[in-house]
Amino acid sequence: MTAIPKPRVEFPREEIRSQSQSFWTQLAWISAGASPLMAWRRAARMSVADLARESGVTPEIITAIEARRHSPSRLELVALAASLGLSVGDLQD
Repeated sequence: MTAIPKPRVEFPREEIRSQSQSFWTQLAWISAGASPLMAWRRAARMSVADLARESGVTPEIITAIEARRHSPSRLELVALAASLGLSVGDLQD
């Protein structure tokens, strides 16, 4: 009787590494007192201009949200979360 070879499972190491780095980067920024939006944006390696272009929210509003000088509307939160691939709850303080 011949043994059936087991299929080799390949894990995308680079993808796992980048997700892990994003998580730890985001956690470090939150721990340092950054707003969740800033922490997630930096973990995604996006500039304010990149996020503004993706979300349709102006750079000034994004900067004000990150500095906690502006309370974002529900529409702004939805647009920003979608651009970062997150849920709205991930961006709330």
